[in-house]
Amino acid sequence: MSALADNRLIRKLETEKGVVAYITAGDGGLERTYDLLRACEDAGVVLVELGVPFSDPMADGPILQAAAQRALEAGTNLSGILDTLAKFRASSELPVAIFSYANPLYRRGLENTLQSIQQAGGDAVMVPDLPLEEAEPLAQAAEEKGICPVLFAAPTTDNVRLEAICARTRGFLYAIGRTGVTGSSTELDPSVDSFLERVLQAAQTPVGVGFGLRKREQIEFVLARAHLAIVGSALVDHIHHADQPAKACFSFLKGLTGK
Repeated sequence: MSALADNRLIRKLETEKGVVAYITAGDGGLERTYDLLRACEDAGVVLVELGVPFSDPMADGPILQAAAQRALEAGTNLSGILDTLAKFRASSELPVAIFSYANPLYRRGLENTLQSIQQAGGDAVMVPDLPLEEAEPLAQAAEEKGICPVLFAAPTTDNVRLEAICARTRGFLYAIGRTGVTGSSTELDPSVDSFLERVLQAAQTPVGVGFGLRKREQIEFVLARAHLAIVGSALVDHIHHADQPAKACFSFLKGLTGK
């Protein structure tokens, strides 16, 4: 039997589609992160991507870069993030993916890190700076521990490479809805429809679409075509400027999920 047979994320996506929320762990402190996880669950999201702050987040736009910097200045590290996840997992079955650049995962040894993620209750790992050619060691080690390695595809990905990515990703495929960095636009790339057609033809898992989503109309557009609509920069920015972050997180996501 595959180690992924009982994976929470895979089981969830067998019956549900909807909104995925990205939050930067430690932005405002880890107690806030715990409260945000609760708010995300209450708002009806399908999955939370828990972002590990990193000093050189090359795929992130200004909003997520600033959030990562605030989290790092507050002393956030992977151990504290996983402690927070374990606390949340003690009373929740909502799938959570660890979204991290490669460096924090490899810094203390990949096997050790993945074991810690498994023990904390993580369901997937997402590493935006790890290309397909370098992803196999992490993907194999994660899968052996029952953790989904989620891979990325962009509109610039050719069909041969797209098929290879689709064959290796687990849980879902992250389809980047436009080129560039996160949060740099409020609209999907005009060619997203043709890109999603290619993705859906090649996909062997559910498909999630992210980068630039912030409005209910965009969510509906994506969910009419794919399985998951991923909201990141807009949510992080909304939380940062709110007097009551958890309540703001809940209301913002509630308006997107429609639940």
